[in-house]
Amino acid sequence: MSEAPHSADYIHDERFDWWSRDFLRLLKSRAIGDAIATSLADFGVGEGHWSLGLLDAFVDLREVTGVDREREWCARSAKKYAERAPHIAYRAVEADASDTGLPGASFDIVTAQTLLMHSLAPEKIVAEMRRVAKRGGTILCVEPVNHLNWAQTLELTHFLAPAERAAFYGVWVRFVDFVKSRRGDQDIGLRLPTLLARAGLENIRMWSNDRVRLDPIETYDIDFLEEEMGRDWVREALAGAAIGDAEIEFVKAIVARIRAEKPRELDFVPRASSSFICVATAP
Repeated sequence: MSEAPHSADYIHDERFDWWSRDFLRLLKSRAIGDAIATSLADFGVGEGHWSLGLLDAFVDLREVTGVDREREWCARSAKKYAERAPHIAYRAVEADASDTGLPGASFDIVTAQTLLMHSLAPEKIVAEMRRVAKRGGTILCVEPVNHLNWAQTLELTHFLAPAERAAFYGVWVRFVDFVKSRRGDQDIGLRLPTLLARAGLENIRMWSNDRVRLDPIETYDIDFLEEEMGRDWVREALAGAAIGDAEIEFVKAIVARIRAEKPRELDFVPRASSSFICVATAP
């Protein structure tokens, strides 16, 4: 059996719902105004959800190049473009985002969504994005701040004693810090302006996603939690962060209490979709 491609558990068509169409049109007007952009490179394209979503706003696009190190994502993105945007000349390039082999100064827009968070050297990817952008072209990076995205979990623990809340949050912090050291920065959205400035990019601007997700309360379920904890990378991070069985059982007990303590009327849990969008111009 072949190994699943990177992030396969997290790349689904629900990503089309991450962004409001009117927000993306506003983003286009803020990012490039009335300028005409006909070519785009999508680094870490995955199945193509991000750049496909941009087509409704960036209406002059005619050519899209998707870059991914995983052959399967290259194939799936090509299939998705053929199905959803047959008017676009799409090609997939199997390459590392830090060394794509694409010709320099060749794209009006170079973009990436939830890519830098998985890299231990995101500055190399940003440098490559600058290299392939045309002079005066637009670099558009979208990355999360997952501390904010999981803040609602802490709010749901309002019934805990302060020491219990501190212990619960402490487990999360240790987990995230270990992931940052081995797999990338879950909060890299906060660092985007610095990364783009250090790459020599200009006219740096930043916005935040306008969406709020409503997660089913079933998300806070022991079976769901145990499924997540069973993922290989999660087990590795738990062990690396020295989060032992007693602390895992403590977290499970709190999740069970969240379900028990929830207001009867509450079927969904508001969850921030905290993604920061950083736009810059290639000199």
